[in-house]
Amino acid sequence: MMRLIAAAVAILSSSLALAQTGGEPIKIAASFDLSGPAASYGQMAQNGAQFAVEVLNKRGGVLGHPVVLNIQDNGTNPQRAVSQATAMVRDGAVFLIAPQISASTLAVSKTVSAKMKVPMCVSVSRTVDTTMKDFQPYIFSVVPNQYMALRAVAIRVAKQGHKRVALISNDSAGGRSSVEQLIGFLKEENPQIQVVAEEYTPLGLQDFTATLNKVAAAKPDWVFSGHFGSDVITLSKQGKAMGFFKPGQFFTLYDSETLKSLGADAVLGSEGYAAAPMNYMTKMGPESRDFVERYKARYGQYPGDDASMTYDCVMTWAQATTMAKSTKADDVMKSIVSNEFDSTRGKFRFGKIDHMGEVPTFIGKVVDSKEFAQPVLEVEEAIPGSLSRAPDAVILKSRQQ
Repeated sequence: MMRLIAAAVAILSSSLALAQTGGEPIKIAASFDLSGPAASYGQMAQNGAQFAVEVLNKRGGVLGHPVVLNIQDNGTNPQRAVSQATAMVRDGAVFLIAPQISASTLAVSKTVSAKMKVPMCVSVSRTVDTTMKDFQPYIFSVVPNQYMALRAVAIRVAKQGHKRVALISNDSAGGRSSVEQLIGFLKEENPQIQVVAEEYTPLGLQDFTATLNKVAAAKPDWVFSGHFGSDVITLSKQGKAMGFFKPGQFFTLYDSETLKSLGADAVLGSEGYAAAPMNYMTKMGPESRDFVERYKARYGQYPGDDASMTYDCVMTWAQATTMAKSTKADDVMKSIVSNEFDSTRGKFRFGKIDHMGEVPTFIGKVVDSKEFAQPVLEVEEAIPGSLSRAPDAVILKSRQQ
């Protein structure tokens, strides 16, 4: 029942703006994780997509046609995501927005977008496989992937001169591979760096005490956490109570929603990275500031990183379609790799061999903001995608494995 309600609301919100436009509607679609373990990410993505469609239709739609958005809830289930995406494309959808978890993103990319030749944009999943090892010509991504984020982190750490580093992450294939990759990047930037501790924890761990004690005993001068979302919240609360954190020594992914959830438990002064911090976007220029303010007026809250990037997905497709003067898949994808696009995070282009957006990774310190009434990542540096994106040789090598 909840999936049917979510789909109905998504279609209704798109339909309300149709009076502003004319002609046969252009259908776009998404199978989102609106229930299950990734529901919070799915909800943010849904808000960003719906808001983008509302804005487009108020401006006259795309190519003079209204845009209709169909969103369905896959329950954080890859097989369901494939079934839903297939049905929506058969119903006429000419553009897909990827699900949130990496397994579903990859499944829909391979089974639906590639085989049915429909452009699909990635706005949440950070797996490198989508644009590297498992690349297919109808995919494009506006979220800095794991390679880009970790490369940006290594660039930052090298400037700070840390020598003894500890790394902790979730005990999964992705968590371990991210740590392995970060170690490689750190040593490339500074061969003198020594890894003094490496710990892995189960997803959803409720007690980080033993892990934090092991890390503290190794006496690192910098600690990286590869956790995200609820695990960052739990780790932060327990580490703060233990006195684990030292100024400038802890680093993790601090998206706006995680910091909002942490509230008073946020570790002020700790460092982190983000893909689309809403507080920084208000300083990037009138268009980015206007997006944040209008989103806040629409939903009663500031846009989370995933909402902003999903908005960018839809707007990038709309720009590419307008420049191509066509909704045909090959025309749109040719436009994607040939043009520069406006976004909530500034202008960027896409790599020609991976269709990875050269988007920035933002790095800074956690501060308490009176303006936003929550902790925020006060950005000190924006590492451009042109510096952090994988070189073509690395991308091509990954496809031979």
